[in-house]
Amino acid sequence: MFCVTVTYDSKALVIDGKRRILQSGSIHYPRATPEMWPGIIEKAKEGGLDVIETYVFWNYHEPLKGQYNFEGRFDLVRFVKTVQDAGLFVHLRIGPYACAEWNYGGFPLWLHFIPGIQFRTINGPFQAEMELFLAKIVNLMKDENLFASQGGPIILAQVENEYGNVEWAYGVGGELYVKWAAETALSLNTSVPWVMCAQSDAPDPIINTCNGFYCDTFTPNSPSKPKIWTEDYTGWFLSFGYPVPYRPVEDLAFAVARFFEKGGTFHNYYMYFGGTNFGRTAGGPLVATSYDYDAPINEYGFIRQPKWGHLRDLHMAIKLCEEYLLHGDHAHQSLGINLEADVYYKTDDDCAAFLANYGNSADANVTFNGKLYFLPAWSVSILPDCKNVIFNTAKVVAQKSIGDATFSPSASVSELSLSTSPWSWYMEKVGVWSNNSFTATNLLEQINTTKDTSDFLWYSTSVEADEKSDAFLFIQSLGHAALNYGPWFDVMGAGLYSVILTDLKNAKKDYSSNKWTYQVGTEGESLGLDKTELANSSLWTRGASLPINQSLIWYKSTFMAPEGKGPISLNLAGMGKGQAWVNGQSIGRYWSTYLSPSTGCTDHCDYRGAYDAQKCQKKCDQPAQVLYHVPRTWVHAGENLLVLHEEIGGDPSTISVLTRTGQEVCGHVYEDDSIPVDHWKANSDSNSQTPEVRLTCDRGWKITSILFASFGTPKGACGTFTQGSCHIDALSVVQQVCIGKKTCSVPVAMTKFGNPCPGVTKSLAIEALCSS
Repeated sequence: MFCVTVTYDSKALVIDGKRRILQSGSIHYPRATPEMWPGIIEKAKEGGLDVIETYVFWNYHEPLKGQYNFEGRFDLVRFVKTVQDAGLFVHLRIGPYACAEWNYGGFPLWLHFIPGIQFRTINGPFQAEMELFLAKIVNLMKDENLFASQGGPIILAQVENEYGNVEWAYGVGGELYVKWAAETALSLNTSVPWVMCAQSDAPDPIINTCNGFYCDTFTPNSPSKPKIWTEDYTGWFLSFGYPVPYRPVEDLAFAVARFFEKGGTFHNYYMYFGGTNFGRTAGGPLVATSYDYDAPINEYGFIRQPKWGHLRDLHMAIKLCEEYLLHGDHAHQSLGINLEADVYYKTDDDCAAFLANYGNSADANVTFNGKLYFLPAWSVSILPDCKNVIFNTAKVVAQKSIGDATFSPSASVSELSLSTSPWSWYMEKVGVWSNNSFTATNLLEQINTTKDTSDFLWYSTSVEADEKSDAFLFIQSLGHAALNYGPWFDVMGAGLYSVILTDLKNAKKDYSSNKWTYQVGTEGESLGLDKTELANSSLWTRGASLPINQSLIWYKSTFMAPEGKGPISLNLAGMGKGQAWVNGQSIGRYWSTYLSPSTGCTDHCDYRGAYDAQKCQKKCDQPAQVLYHVPRTWVHAGENLLVLHEEIGGDPSTISVLTRTGQEVCGHVYEDDSIPVDHWKANSDSNSQTPEVRLTCDRGWKITSILFASFGTPKGACGTFTQGSCHIDALSVVQQVCIGKKTCSVPVAMTKFGNPCPGVTKSLAIEALCSS
């Protein structure tokens, strides 16, 4: 990239003197491996993105004050340069607070232990460390010539994160902190604009930006600032014990189109690729290891269809309107109840238009410029010439996939069972207690006590009970789980504040004032059983009878890496709760026994109407996650070490290793659907052109067979297509066009297939298999 200036005006970011419409997507580099970054970024570019947005992350468990580890998955410089190599821009959200469902909100743990510190307010110790961190990151980028003015890709920077949501709690200190944070950021002379998201009082020249599911009604706090959307949620994060949330692409596309219709010029998907919370990086209440987020690129780096393809088409349609949006005169027209047009004129007879039906139930026919247009409910049509509809948010013609899970059972998934693998085990021992005693009414705070070196904080005391009568222990705890170890009761939790022993006659005794001792972590952790160095240690027991459904036990086995180069997944459905490691690398926490509620899910979620994180859910009465990502670069030829620490009981012989050997792809397009967006030409009649079914294989695979092809009135969905009452077998035509190719396009036209049923609107449905 050349050295460029980046400024802004009331319309947009101005890059080298030119206003730009910019599509952006969040990719958090530690949630993938460096080897995955180029492929993910290239797919983002192919999807129509101009910018990659990321928070600044570092190795959270760096123990020493003032130290930040930017190696491996945390190599920020390498990531930014990878984006630059792809020809994309970067929005760097420096923070330092990130949230992002990341452990401790992205702060380094040592910050917690600085005497007198109070986070995110006017506080000397915190401000000193924040200023040092901001300067460190900015200087790191400058030293590598990564800001736009140096020829780098960084065009935008962010200080703080969603502080406006909590500022009220800090009173005057919060208001002063916002001003101080802005002044500190500006003093670093990055030569690019700074933003504060969800911060309505961001002082000039900081741009305040919008976060949310919809931002079309957002207005910046100054008429001199452009309308920027920093977080458009493509779905929602996954939590143990909850259903899997997803967001229909029709609604997501509607939200994006409405934003640009109403004057927005910079838009970012949170997330475009979500990735994985490896190790113990997942933060917040019950946040799962998968951070897939229902994003256009899924956790494993595969394209999620039709979300990716439908949004790609939307991006192309908006780009065709760019000059009108940035330089045209805006006019608004009411077309009826919940119906409107926003038109951008370059001249009286040269314009682009957005026609919107923002009602959530009734489709409508509207008249615009003397022509009739059909508008489905909760949809936007884009007309780059004020005449021809090239895209409607509710009409999805993009390629589709069978199901949504990367490793859903199919002929394209290879599965290796570990039922016959050689297993060893180690029974956990608890009993090395500290000499520091306390009472349960005098709380131990989890972070202060464990310094987050472990998920485990054990408490021990002695109680007197009549062994001849049944007794129950009632424990109130702030922890998410409690474990019993020993002849009576030892408990793990995040703060013990009431301990009561009762017998069946309801005689109660409060043991909160007892003398307690505690232990941080487990014996297996202190021994390092997850490390490859102990794989052959005599600590491990091996025998003919594998102990299953045991709590507080370590398991060890080996497996052969599946053939191929694609990502690998561990199926841990038969395990309980714990952590897993492959060749010493932590793939994260698992919790297969914590089921989501049995209600609240739906087979078909109506995209119409306002979306929230609970509207569209699946996998009720199931674990939130049973498949766990193992990056291909973490395994090698030959035997690979698998270690698990099981907390509550499971059966390791049920574990299997999965990989993809191909994929099934589908397309279903009607003859009256819009033509491909990239075929549109100004002042041409799109009705005279032909729509197409387009199929593309992921990961370098090619189309090796056609499983279904029918022109007429085919029924069903991807994976369940059947012939309709009107049918022409299109198999030979599709085979000739598609077999052996990574990408193919088949016109949906009677000139190609004939006319099996005159007077009936026909469609072409294709299902194909991609493989190596």
